[in-house]
Amino acid sequence: MHTETELKLFVALQDYDSLVKTLNNFPHSTYCKSDLLFNHYFDTSTLQLAQWDMGLRIRGSKNHQEQTIKTAGNVGSGLHSRPEFNVTTAEKTPNLLLFPQHIWPNNTDLHALNNTLKGIFETNFSRETWLMKSNSCTIEIALDKGEVIAAQKTKLINELELELITGQTEDLIELALQIANLIPLRLAVESKALAGYLLSGKVPYQFKTDWPNRLNDAIASPTQNLKPLLKIALNHWLELERYLEHLSNNIREASEQTPPIFQLEKNAEYAKFFNQLIHCIGILQSLAFNDKKLKARLLLDSQIAAFIKILPKKVASFHQNSASPKELLSIEPFWRDIGYGKFQLVLLAYLTN
Repeated sequence: MHTETELKLFVALQDYDSLVKTLNNFPHSTYCKSDLLFNHYFDTSTLQLAQWDMGLRIRGSKNHQEQTIKTAGNVGSGLHSRPEFNVTTAEKTPNLLLFPQHIWPNNTDLHALNNTLKGIFETNFSRETWLMKSNSCTIEIALDKGEVIAAQKTKLINELELELITGQTEDLIELALQIANLIPLRLAVESKALAGYLLSGKVPYQFKTDWPNRLNDAIASPTQNLKPLLKIALNHWLELERYLEHLSNNIREASEQTPPIFQLEKNAEYAKFFNQLIHCIGILQSLAFNDKKLKARLLLDSQIAAFIKILPKKVASFHQNSASPKELLSIEPFWRDIGYGKFQLVLLAYLTN
């Protein structure tokens, strides 16, 4: 059994080559290898494993194949920590009997469960790997590019994963900040597996946030509730990003025969939630300035300070350039401002400390 602690980040496709060059020249980092990874995820028709917060896959590369199951763990604001169990296999379908007995709920009939497994989706991608060593930590850096495939649909994968081998969680965030000084990044809360389940259509998208319910109570005394409130707000920010991407995909998938009223409604909804995203960032800035050290760190970083300063102009420009419905589909031009992702990472560092 191995428990991964990872920080997942999104990178734009156009920044991929620049990121490879950056990591090749990064202090204390050593290039390790390049792999092509083919992953088939399995579950029952009722998604029993997903209901238990488990993820089951067979992963193959050039010289190795293994079955893996991940069990319930902690996922929050881009940090992912889940126990996983790996077993070498030559089979095309997993055998649940090869995993430890104790991971299963009481009275689980593994033979019956085994017989009902079927493929749900695939994730196939190239992976470039580096190892970063310093006096305080060892971190594996993995850069993935490929796609999720489900129900004859695809979704691109462009992710940077930082896995803690030795050291503290704070080391992951500080390394991410060093990389984000040079390449635009943003926190990723959605795993490849979750993306696959959503793409398959077997799991409905859910907009999960308790921001509206808890904001009014906490904001009355922000200095007393600062960390909990910042955590709620940061998670809301990330959830809004996910929802905007979900809406964007819906609009792209709509055929030309889609009634115009549908297009108008979806674009209006997109604009509404984009404005909520901007409002959330503004509130986060105001809340963060209640802590003197956090305020100083944000303002002393020239890239974050510049992002905060020109935020209103960026919003106006974004709306002006999105007059056409087909153009109002992505916040990527917005988040590719270096200060955007660094703002997220500084907040995460504050919450983790």
